[in-house]
Amino acid sequence: MRRLMMSAGGIRIGVIGCGWHSRAAHGPSLKQLKSAYPELGLAACCDINAESAESYRADYGFDRAYTSFEAMLGEEQLDAVWVLVPEHLTASVSMKVMDAGIALLLEKPPGVNTAEVIQLAEYAKEKDIKHRVAFNRRHVPLVRALIAKLQEQEKQGKHIYSMTYDMIRVRRTDPDFSTTAIHAIDAAKWIAGADYESLRFRYDDLSGIAGGLVNIAAEGTFRNGIRVQLNCYPHSGMARELVTVRGEGFTYELYMPLMENAGSFTGLICSEQGRVETIAAEEDWQRAFGFYDENASFLNALLTSADPLDQDLRSSIQSVEIMEAIRGRAEAYYA
Repeated sequence: MRRLMMSAGGIRIGVIGCGWHSRAAHGPSLKQLKSAYPELGLAACCDINAESAESYRADYGFDRAYTSFEAMLGEEQLDAVWVLVPEHLTASVSMKVMDAGIALLLEKPPGVNTAEVIQLAEYAKEKDIKHRVAFNRRHVPLVRALIAKLQEQEKQGKHIYSMTYDMIRVRRTDPDFSTTAIHAIDAAKWIAGADYESLRFRYDDLSGIAGGLVNIAAEGTFRNGIRVQLNCYPHSGMARELVTVRGEGFTYELYMPLMENAGSFTGLICSEQGRVETIAAEEDWQRAFGFYDENASFLNALLTSADPLDQDLRSSIQSVEIMEAIRGRAEAYYA
């Protein structure tokens, strides 16, 4: 977990979008940060639903609530804005935030297609806008522990054979589950430390349950030679994300701390040469699932010379390309 380095001048932020995910993930984390660092200014929040905006303001300690984000951008002196809107609105809202010269954090996916993300990335570069795409699994402490384990094995010359990422949900009937599956796509790439080389896809037709519903399975390789399998089942018997990495003399099993599977085991099981170690998830869910550090580390990047480019729009392009391929029911993807 990174420590926020608040400067004397502080920083004023606004939030656009006060819906379920904003309330589950970012609002509580920002409230915790405000409690620890009074210099942090939670200046304004906005939602087209006035009641949602006002309750968000009251619940998380923002100064003012708006129903127009254009009015908020015009009236408030903001240093950064959190764009937490439905994905079909993310690109257009983000462009207006960048037009105002304001740094921004964008929820995933940062666009509905690759063209939107490339356009946003080019505009951010042109306007010199600091930004971050909010793939929270990149900040999960257990993910970082797993990456550290893999890096240590590589230093010892041990070969990593394969990774399997299982994303399972209960009674999800989204006709386009790709916008959730992108979390598995991106997290697997982040853990492997390499882009995808190729993937081949299979789809199980579940239209008898809901129109457009499918299971998604992909198999391929990363550019560093690690084999990968992605299994995304939106309508199954549990909510779970399980990452299994196998290599020369070791197997790691990471059970993500999902809100939906509260009470189930979460942790990292490390099996090395027959010895087993278990690393438990943090008790605080905001920290365990990466939301607190996602917000704190981005604020650090705004307040210091740190650069969040390793988690910028360009780092998200391939994940969105694969998301788009799944949406179009592609048979294969090649980098």
